Amino acid sequence: MLQVLFVFLTLALVIFLVFKKWNIILVSIVAAAVLAILDGQNILTALTDTFMSGASTYVKNFFLLFCVSALFGKVMEETGAAAAIAKWLTKLLGEKFAILGVFFAGMLLTYGGISALVIAFTMYPIALAVFKSANLPRRLIPGVIAAGCFTFAATAFPGTPQTINLIPPQYIGTTVNAAPFLGIICGLIGTFLLVIYVYHEGAAARKKGDGFEADENTLKILAEAEKLGDGVNPILALVPIIVIIVLLVAAKMNAHIALLIGSILCAVLFHKNLKLSGIQDLLVAAIGSGTNAVITTGCIVGYGTVVSASAGYAILSDALIHMGGNPLVSFGIATTVLAGAAGSGTGGLAIAMSNIAPEYIAMGVNPEVLHRIGTMAATGLDSLPHSGAVVVLLTLCGMTHKDSYKQIFVTTVVITLIVAFIGIAIGSVMYPIG
Repeated sequence: MLQVLFVFLTLALVIFLVFKKWNIILVSIVAAAVLAILDGQNILTALTDTFMSGASTYVKNFFLLFCVSALFGKVMEETGAAAAIAKWLTKLLGEKFAILGVFFAGMLLTYGGISALVIAFTMYPIALAVFKSANLPRRLIPGVIAAGCFTFAATAFPGTPQTINLIPPQYIGTTVNAAPFLGIICGLIGTFLLVIYVYHEGAAARKKGDGFEADENTLKILAEAEKLGDGVNPILALVPIIVIIVLLVAAKMNAHIALLIGSILCAVLFHKNLKLSGIQDLLVAAIGSGTNAVITTGCIVGYGTVVSASAGYAILSDALIHMGGNPLVSFGIATTVLAGAAGSGTGGLAIAMSNIAPEYIAMGVNPEVLHRIGTMAATGLDSLPHSGAVVVLLTLCGMTHKDSYKQIFVTTVVITLIVAFIGIAIGSVMYPIG
């Protein structure tokens, strides 16, 4: 049992150091080294062989995918296409449902494959303008953006080219359309719960007389927001997103090619908004963003590889598999705990898919249900206070954890976990083991 304790100690160490704002790459190496020492592994072998093997394999498998995904998001951002879609949706729903307009705009852009943080940077100025018009408090903005970007559009609804939905196929041979009916049911339930909560928060703020307040920096951002998406037809802006999804789902095209085609199409459609001299900067920014994301996640996976080589992991794995009851429950719990420790849904899911999923498939669990439950569970505990995405979102919105984390927690932890376990119950019926 002491070996199991060592695993949990290093998981706690990861959470603590990330919360203290240590670089996640350094945290991964430190945690792997500490576990190797406690577990009696050769520390040099653990870091240069085990850790690097896991990290390099992940980078090899996902480097180009992260880069083309970042490229698509950057092109949608720079051309104003993403902003045009967001402004159109929020205007469509009107002032009364303005808060839901921000939420649905985030969901739509997320489902289209744009990375969550790119959407956050795009949505924040628009959300400010919408909240000012509706006289809603700025403290609600992070929670509403997170509800749209960090939840079911990326994980439950089938067909999305989001990176988290593209990870399982690399390990267990599924497709982006895995367990479609289960995903749609869970996605609709989750969206319904999010709509109820988000709208309730807005109504409660109005009832208390809690309205919009702006400082000098906010007023400057509001002035700049007026120009975002100008001259871009929002319906036309949806075309690259639709094309990517059709290529992935109907044509079953390789995700790299589909995202590249979508990026080129967006650039062609809105070429007037792109300066020829700025294209190199756009490409450099996209590759830099993709490289940083894949190396960071790869290091977390490297730490997970050292964990999987430990005696404690072998005991835990055996206990999970032979605990009895529904294996989807133990798989879901393991995945969300890994995501929570890593502060990353993609990192936690990659570890679960590479180290845990094959054993469940050998037990007769359908790979499609593992794919869909895995993606939903991975976005449960990944949004704890130490999560990098949460910290960046709060910083972007000029808020603290005290101001706005409550709404982030309810939308991206509580509701996502509730729906993940609903998915486990439904998935057990739709995909019986055998």
